[in-house]
Amino acid sequence: MPILLSTKGSRCHGAFWYLGCLLLGISPRCEAQNLVPNPSFEQIDSCPQYPTYFGFQENSSPQYWSKRLDTPDYYASCIGSVDTLPGIPLNVFGYQYAQDGGAYIGMASFLEFDLREMVKVELTEALIVGQTYYGSFWVNAAYGGPQQVGYGCSNFGMLLSTIEPAFVGYPQTLTLPNRAQVYSSQVISDTANWTLVSGSFVADSAFRYLVLGNHFDNAHTAVDMLGPGYDRAYTLVDAVCLSHSPLGCPLATAIIEEVTGAITLTPNPAQHEIKAIWGNLNVSKLVVLDALGRIRLVDSVVELNEKVLHVDSWAAGVYHLILESPYGRQEKKFVVIH
Repeated sequence: MPILLSTKGSRCHGAFWYLGCLLLGISPRCEAQNLVPNPSFEQIDSCPQYPTYFGFQENSSPQYWSKRLDTPDYYASCIGSVDTLPGIPLNVFGYQYAQDGGAYIGMASFLEFDLREMVKVELTEALIVGQTYYGSFWVNAAYGGPQQVGYGCSNFGMLLSTIEPAFVGYPQTLTLPNRAQVYSSQVISDTANWTLVSGSFVADSAFRYLVLGNHFDNAHTAVDMLGPGYDRAYTLVDAVCLSHSPLGCPLATAIIEEVTGAITLTPNPAQHEIKAIWGNLNVSKLVVLDALGRIRLVDSVVELNEKVLHVDSWAAGVYHLILESPYGRQEKKFVVIH
């Protein structure tokens, strides 16, 4: 089963499945049903309050979802974006808006001794044995916050179970199965954009529960260094979908879909200068923000396709390069070290 990734995607896929269902003469309500409740983690009893922000503690997790391994985290825009650990877009692991709505969750996906964090949810109905299902979710490699993360990793995905997996805390004694129904075989290392992971499978059991996380041990997981940080990976996830219709979930159309004129930054991390190259995007403005969203540089770059940024005098840390063009607003993170 190919696992497809995409760094692009429309949030309006519902219109397409609705039209497709009408053309096929079938019921949109039935055919395009998402079996994952609260898929974008928007439904909460109340906004999480200090000191129970982290770890999926009581009153700090989205409805229907619970922790499977150790202490995953919930992030919500209602918490705020300044001086808070689990806010959106600014939080302890970096700076990231939600892919859909105003919430997402995050978890350690690569740690020493095969340690992991995971979340679980009960599906709205059991899968039918022998039927093909389509799954997808959006992920982002967290990086740049005060909680230092050095890696992006592969294998983040969804594993299905017929019985509810029990919660396992620390120290973990669970043996990872080195399999999942839908997962990314490629390293998720994009820290600026959300990446769509999707795939299909034939149900061989009446699965009722879905678990998100990296279900492969360290020996079977690939990693890429994002920059200075600890030997760990932390993955953000949003908009989870599982459906028995290919029109029910957003599905990638290629292994990697490259954005026309995608941004290249080199070297990254940088000490003295960094070159930004963006091909034929026809950029009208370049903006650089620091990790707190403050403007560091604004420049008009009409008819140019590259720019050298001299960062000798900039404070060490994470920065966001933003390009405005006819293709829309594109962003890429880079790191300054001294």
